[in-house]
Amino acid sequence: MILEVSRGHIKVKIGDRTATAQGEMFFPGNDKMGFVVYRNSMRFWDVPNQHQIMTSEDIDTVISDIQADFFRGGHTLEIEN
Repeated sequence: MILEVSRGHIKVKIGDRTATAQGEMFFPGNDKMGFVVYRNSMRFWDVPNQHQIMTSEDIDTVISDIQADFFRGGHTLEIEN
């Protein structure tokens, strides 16, 4: 579940942990929002789990969650490494 979207990041809650994906917001037209997520920006979970390394599966789960929310709203999401 997306908790927060800003011009430079998206914060997501997965279970009892949160993660912040860095990126850039853009506006593709059609009154919708677009966002480029930098996959490599996700390495650790957010506080209080900041010492837990995110696995590749964790990162995939975060991206899938963001994609589901964006697609439901008709928004554009791009993933970069």
